[in-house]
Amino acid sequence: MAARYTASGDQTLTTTAVTALTVGSNATTANRLYLEEYSLQNVGTPADLVTLHTLQRVTALGTGTLVTATKKDMADRVAQAACAENHTAEPTYTAAEELYEDGLNHRGKYRWVAGPGQEVVVPATVAAGLGFKALHASAVTDWRALAAWRE
Repeated sequence: MAARYTASGDQTLTTTAVTALTVGSNATTANRLYLEEYSLQNVGTPADLVTLHTLQRVTALGTGTLVTATKKDMADRVAQAACAENHTAEPTYTAAEELYEDGLNHRGKYRWVAGPGQEVVVPATVAAGLGFKALHASAVTDWRALAAWRE
């Protein structure tokens, strides 16, 4: 049976897209990931503004603060996925590979749950993964992304 994990990350909005969370294969163990769920929300002072959020494939995970994935079942092994938040060097995003891109009001929260067999699959390739990024033309507020996956 596959092991299941969660991780979350924060970032402050800017006028260019910034990444709050990446999840992908680490540099030594390429493993396949199946994204089963994610959520996006503003965690700063709410306002009636809309931020553009994007979930996109990455080929290099960038540089950020490492995040330890949480096991959903304590009997499972430690996650093989590499996770990072609050990126200082953006991941390398695959052009035209947006899996989700939409505006979200700062007062709202978005949650996506895959139907059976509809998970987003990350190939077993070193540094392949997913990145959650967002941008706003003028708002400076913090936002959060949470991902749940199985390996």
